[in-house]
Amino acid sequence: MTQVAIQLPDELSQFVNKTVQTDGYHNADEFFINVVSMYKDQVEERLSEADQAKLEALSRDIQVGIEQLDRGEAGEMNWDEFFAERHRAYAERQRVS
Repeated sequence: MTQVAIQLPDELSQFVNKTVQTDGYHNADEFFINVVSMYKDQVEERLSEADQAKLEALSRDIQVGIEQLDRGEAGEMNWDEFFAERHRAYAERQRVS
């Protein structure tokens, strides 16, 4: 394990000490390990810029569809045809990969 020394302002030091006492940590080291681990998990779960852009585009497309439904522009859906096409597209992506 690597040792890291930090200096905290008094206000944060008091907060850490109080949190250690009230939240069941054995010591400040355990508290900081927990905090840094949680932050690491958050960073690793963030979407990449490309994934974020895809999500935003999908949200816009969904909104367009909702607006079309609100205007009564929806048509009948052939679910068998839709799923058959999805299966064909999936099989093609698997073949190319």
